[in-house]
Amino acid sequence: MKGLKKWTKLATVAASFSMVAAACGSGASGSSSSSSGSSGSSSGSSSSSAPLVVGELLPMSGAEAFVGQWFDHGIKAGVWDVNHNGGVLGHQLTTALQDTAGDPVDAVTAWKSLQLEHPNFVAGPSSLEIMGVINQFQQEKVVDLMEGGTTQLDHMHYSYVFRTFPSDSALLAAEAYYAIHGLHCTKASLIYTSDANAQAEVPAVTSAFTANGGTILDNEQIQAGQSSYLSEVSRAFAKNPQCVFFHADPQTAATLFANVRQLGKLNVHFIAGDTGASLQLAQAVGLSDASKWLTGMAAPAAYAAAYNEFLKAYQGQWHTNKPLPASPAMYDAVIMAALAMTAAHTTNPHVWVNYITKISNPPGIPVYTYAQGVKLLKEGKKINYQGASGPEDFNQYHNVFSGFDVVQFDTSGSLHTVYSVTANQVASMYSSKG
Repeated sequence: MKGLKKWTKLATVAASFSMVAAACGSGASGSSSSSSGSSGSSSGSSSSSAPLVVGELLPMSGAEAFVGQWFDHGIKAGVWDVNHNGGVLGHQLTTALQDTAGDPVDAVTAWKSLQLEHPNFVAGPSSLEIMGVINQFQQEKVVDLMEGGTTQLDHMHYSYVFRTFPSDSALLAAEAYYAIHGLHCTKASLIYTSDANAQAEVPAVTSAFTANGGTILDNEQIQAGQSSYLSEVSRAFAKNPQCVFFHADPQTAATLFANVRQLGKLNVHFIAGDTGASLQLAQAVGLSDASKWLTGMAAPAAYAAAYNEFLKAYQGQWHTNKPLPASPAMYDAVIMAALAMTAAHTTNPHVWVNYITKISNPPGIPVYTYAQGVKLLKEGKKINYQGASGPEDFNQYHNVFSGFDVVQFDTSGSLHTVYSVTANQVASMYSSKG
């Protein structure tokens, strides 16, 4: 009944949204520049040097607020890089942030508020709330570059939406590869929270694991925020799994792992996805135990030159050279948007949206920094941006693909790579399904 009320609320909010959107007009008209300085309607031929607004639609509160923090750090590092290398066609970038609270209903309200800032493009949201607003990006013709692995976008047909980080289908295939080849685990249990984002992972990890010789012994669906999971833990360990595939927010994980310890079952590896790269999750588990039994997944820095430029920008913006997980892909999102505008010779999103794949996909001269890309574009060269988070080559569904690093925190809270799964090894998990 709760779910029905929530989605009824979403439908009501979404229905009223189109009237508000028409009033605020975030997209460019494509014909002329706005005299009011609205960045969404400025064009490359305009003499106006008004800042271009990068809209941030992120989960800054809620159970997975740390994800919003990751993304925000990457976006602002990208803005710093662009602004310190001449801006975009005479414009500097600025940001406007709205909190989705990690909820698809709240995301609609946040998006309505963000539109009042006239964003030139949007960075975000995450998997938690993307389905609440994705149709609005397409209908209002607003360019969106998001990071989130939900499998619901694996075959999307939204010309204005681009995913800058690989799907959970690839990430979960990498998890399965690590379990089988890194841990020699062929018998596993699953413990996933009951929310749609987590449950969307279950078929993908099950398929990859079982198609490559693994057996799922038990599949537990847990409700977040409960006071005890003793029954679920007992069932998950009843058949002595060699490893456990796992997804939960930090608060839920704290209770769950207390129950695992209580039953004396904390003696196998728990394999988590990108949330396993969260210090909050490791601290909820307990760093001593997490350093032995919990791993997460992160995209490897594929290109040293691009990653070093990212670190320089991150240091400039945040005054540390230890970036938060998942921040490189959102940094790449900002850089690609800026390069697309440069290549299109306009800040009109209705035009430059068609240049994103032109500056990111081969063929072209490989470039690893914004400054390098701008220089070559001004010389009339075709470029192929190679990102801090990976190749950033979009397929027909506007998805990218890469390998993954398996990461783990030590007792001091430092994150280390303990195993790497290449893009070819990830792909092999699909091809072996026969």
